[in-house]
Amino acid sequence: MVKKYRGKVKKMSIQYYNTLQDKSQKRLAYLIDYIAPKLTQFELDTLLEDFNGKGKEEFLSFDKQKKDEANISKLKEDKLQLLYKVFISKELNNKIAVKWRFYQYLKYIRDFSVKSIQINKASKDKSVDLIVETQDKNTIFISCFEVLEKKDYDALIAGIVEFSKQKKIFPDRIIIAPNKTYRNIPIDITIKIEKKDLSPELWIELVDDRRPFAGVDLLMVDNTDLNIAGFNFTNLDDLLDYIYLNIEGGQVTVVKKPGFFSEYAHDESESEIMWKGIMLKKNI
Repeated sequence: MVKKYRGKVKKMSIQYYNTLQDKSQKRLAYLIDYIAPKLTQFELDTLLEDFNGKGKEEFLSFDKQKKDEANISKLKEDKLQLLYKVFISKELNNKIAVKWRFYQYLKYIRDFSVKSIQINKASKDKSVDLIVETQDKNTIFISCFEVLEKKDYDALIAGIVEFSKQKKIFPDRIIIAPNKTYRNIPIDITIKIEKKDLSPELWIELVDDRRPFAGVDLLMVDNTDLNIAGFNFTNLDDLLDYIYLNIEGGQVTVVKKPGFFSEYAHDESESEIMWKGIMLKKNI
């Protein structure tokens, strides 16, 4: 399955760190207070060690740790900057950042009932980043990526199988959570682990709230047969990359028909130009 998940951030005007006019410690601490659920002190300490590459690789469970809220008032600017980029602007999209955002997401997820979460500290090049046990005694392996490519996927599946054998932990589900991905990932092909045939689930992080189209919109490219459903794309850049690969080039106009796939759509709904430009397919 392909699923999109969204980090839980209150509605506010999000800016990249470099465009913030006020980068004072007080202002950053105020903005970081929007992280939800709140980080505990143990989680914060572990996160900072993870980004610094400190400590040996190990799976940590926070269930039995103290739940005291993290004290960010004494953090230096570089640590506040890191937290802002990971959880508020979400401009930092490496494997570790995606892993910690997904960990936060698991705290309030309703897709399944979480009993315990283990996070793989210092897991930069490892296959399994999170292990989740659900209330109905299912085990879920979660692997995070910045950009998931086909070659990454093939290596990941082999790594998960080997990890399962070594640790003698056999998953009931496998979730792959990249920030972005390409459309050639063969998630329709099952993999076998301990006599189980598993279908990996692709959960794509949805980070662009400013895309100029909605999931129910029809996107029409020129007068060609390239008509696209808005729900297949998460942002404009992703859409334009796809169009570039599937046209001959030249003057391109993308027209949006709002609500085309909605049950309330009407044939007479007006279309509007969403993007217009030139795509060159040859070097000049």
